Amino acid sequence: MPRIAADTVAEHVAQQEAAVVAAAARLFGERGVARVSLADIAAEVGLKRNSLYRYFPDKGHLLAAWFRVELAPLQEQSEAIVGADAPADVRLRRWLELQLDYLTAPEHQAMTDAFAESSVLSDEVRADIGRGHQELYSTLEQILAAASPDGGSGRVDTTLVAGALRSAAELVIGGAERDLVIERLTRLASALTDG
Repeated sequence: MPRIAADTVAEHVAQQEAAVVAAAARLFGERGVARVSLADIAAEVGLKRNSLYRYFPDKGHLLAAWFRVELAPLQEQSEAIVGADAPADVRLRRWLELQLDYLTAPEHQAMTDAFAESSVLSDEVRADIGRGHQELYSTLEQILAAASPDGGSGRVDTTLVAGALRSAAELVIGGAERDLVIERLTRLASALTDG
């Protein structure tokens, strides 16, 4: 029986999974997904390759786990913005700023590059990633509904705002002034709630 490095088996498994995801993220960022094998990741955390399969069956599931780890604090902060005691327009701007800062961070760029080059994503993994995005954008939906003059009965399509947000991130990455982009993005998103 292998030795565990935690008080319980569940804690040990969680620690091992976190170590594997961190090693995979670093290696994917350095070399690209295609040039990193499961054996490379296992060696990085001191596991045999066969042991790695206990935690993740393939690179696609590792990518999905990395996505979830990266998304968790963003989701938490987004929910805090939704629940804040502030006018809807202020919450909308805070939400957009949070998302823009995340989308333009080097860590997100590394993940985006990894997903773009990866051909190992099964339908199951793609669906998991899609659910993560839906959970995140449900917070936007709540803010837009609160900002809508009709109380949200005329639902705003968050896909429009998400598309504008991605375009705004590309502008900032390309050198545009962040504050100016945020100002214009906020006006656009606000205009969408006016029906």
